[in-house]
Amino acid sequence: MFIAERQDAELETYPVLEVADAGIAQYVILGAGLDTFVQRRPDVASRLRVFEVDQPGTQAWKKQRLDELGYETPEWLRFVPVDFEGGVSWWDQLLAAGFDESEPAVVASTGVSVYLTREAIDATLRTVAGFALGSTLVVSFMVPSDLVDTDERPALRSAERGARAAGTPWVSFFEPTEILELTRGAGFPQVRHVSAAELAECYFRGRSDHLRPSSAEELIVATT
Repeated sequence: MFIAERQDAELETYPVLEVADAGIAQYVILGAGLDTFVQRRPDVASRLRVFEVDQPGTQAWKKQRLDELGYETPEWLRFVPVDFEGGVSWWDQLLAAGFDESEPAVVASTGVSVYLTREAIDATLRTVAGFALGSTLVVSFMVPSDLVDTDERPALRSAERGARAAGTPWVSFFEPTEILELTRGAGFPQVRHVSAAELAECYFRGRSDHLRPSSAEELIVATT
């Protein structure tokens, strides 16, 4: 995950390791899915309270698989089952799981916004903008197809058809100016757009296999 693995001064981002060193002790993963940060980096995660927020069915399956593979659920890992579009407040559920609203947090929402309506995205942004001073949000978003590199478009259309067939259609796409405006309007005083090109230069520079990230997904980094 972007914020969990590396810091780059030019991107003005804060990886979980750096945040933990700075004393911030809450990490919220919205739409956690099968995220494995806790299992991969227990040395860092154990210094935090990690809240994984996701669909009830997905979380139940994940917990079952972790149990089957011998991974215990530590006290500092909190599963927060929520349907973002189902009328249940993820904020209320987060508080019920032990989140301290008086303390800052790092919040990650990657690979999620494309499945949500703009109304749900706006509501989430407004909620996180109300987090304690010093909180950081990293959210990924999909750009419209005309902004995607030409050679990627056939694969992207195929992936979109597959998502629709699976019952999880892609709903929301943003031009960078749109998502910047939406995030600032939600109440964040500091907002930074990180383009796919910047991500490629930061994380994939010099690879001999020429592997690069997709040009279809970019990031917003916002702080309270």
